[in-house]
Amino acid sequence: MKRQTLVIAGLALLSTNAFASKARVEALGQDAAHGSEYISDSRNVFRNPAVLNDTKNYLVTEWGTAASSDSATAPRAEGGFFREAGSFAYGLYLGNSNGLDTTNRNGTNFLNQVNAMDLFFAGDMGVKWGAKLHFASSKDETGTFEKKNSAFGLGLGAVMGAAEAYIDLTLSDKSTGATASASHEWKQKPSFLLGGSYAWEGTTFFANYASSKYEVKTTSTATTKGSAINVGAGRTMEINPTARIYTDVTLKLATDEVAAGKTKTTKLPVTLGVEAEATSWLTLRGSVSQNVILNDTKNTAGKKSSTANSTDVNAGATLNFGKLKVDGVIGTTDSNRAATTAAEKGVLATDNLLTRVGVTYMF
Repeated sequence: MKRQTLVIAGLALLSTNAFASKARVEALGQDAAHGSEYISDSRNVFRNPAVLNDTKNYLVTEWGTAASSDSATAPRAEGGFFREAGSFAYGLYLGNSNGLDTTNRNGTNFLNQVNAMDLFFAGDMGVKWGAKLHFASSKDETGTFEKKNSAFGLGLGAVMGAAEAYIDLTLSDKSTGATASASHEWKQKPSFLLGGSYAWEGTTFFANYASSKYEVKTTSTATTKGSAINVGAGRTMEINPTARIYTDVTLKLATDEVAAGKTKTTKLPVTLGVEAEATSWLTLRGSVSQNVILNDTKNTAGKKSSTANSTDVNAGATLNFGKLKVDGVIGTTDSNRAATTAAEKGVLATDNLLTRVGVTYMF
C-alpha cells in the first residue's frame, strides 16, 4: 500500500510537467513546433487540438524576439491561454506563425506571417475532439510598393481511447508586393500534415505525412515542393516514482523539389531521453539522438552523402514554484553572456543558464 501511494504521488509530480512549453519537448528531442507523438505535453495541441481536453486551465508565455521564424537559438515571442468551460475547452494563442521560406519572405522582400492568432475549441462526447483556426494578416504601405500578407489554416483532431488522428491544413498563405514590383507574389498552395498514433502495451506507434508547395512569381515563376513521411514508435518507461526514460525510433523519408531537381533524404534517428525530479522545485531532463543505419541524402545529381555528426544532445530544466513553472533549455549558449544565440557548445554558463525560456501558470 505504501509503495502504491509513493508511485501515485510521484506520478502526480511528474504530471505537472505535462503543462509545459517548447523548452521541455525540445530538451527531450521532440518537435518544438508540433509537440510529441507519445510524450504528454501541452504543446501537443498544435499537432492534435483534441489534446486540449486533457491539458487546459493554464497560461503560457514563450520568451523571444519579434522574429518571423523560430528556433532554439533564436526563439520567437509567443503565448496564449487555455481554459475549460463545462464539458468544453477553448484557447487563444498569439504569435504562432509558420516560418516557411524565410529567404524570400524576410520582410525586406515579401512579408512573412506576423501577428498570427490561433483559436482552439475542444470537447469530449465519448470521443475527444478538437479544432484550431489559424489567421494572420498584415500590410506595409511605407515603401515604393504596397506589401500584404494573409494566411488561413484549419486543424482538426480526435482522441479515441488509445488511438489519435489529426490533420493540420494550410488553406491559404499569400504575400503580394515585393521590393522590386507590386505585381510580384509569393503563394503557398494548400498544404497539410496528416497523421495518427496508437498506444499498445506501453508503446505508441505513429505515422504522419506532410506535403507543402509554394510559388514565387517575379519575372518568372519558381516552384518549391516538399513532402515528408515519418513512421516510428515511442515508449515511456517509469524508473521510479520521480523519474522516467523516453525512447523512440523514427523512419524519416523526405523529398524537396526545385527547378534544379529533387533532393531525397532518408534517416533513422534514435532518441533516448530522461526526466527526473531533482528536488520538489527542480526538474531536470536531457536527451541524445543520432541517425543509425539510414543516414543518406541524395542530391539533384543523384549522388549520395551521409549527414556528418548527426549526434545531438539537449538538456533542460523546469523551476517549479507551485502553479508557476519556468522552463528552459540548457546548452544553446556560450560562456559569453552576449552569445544568447550561439550554437550548442557544451558549456554550462551559470551567468546565462537557460535559453528558450517559457513560463507557464496553471489556474
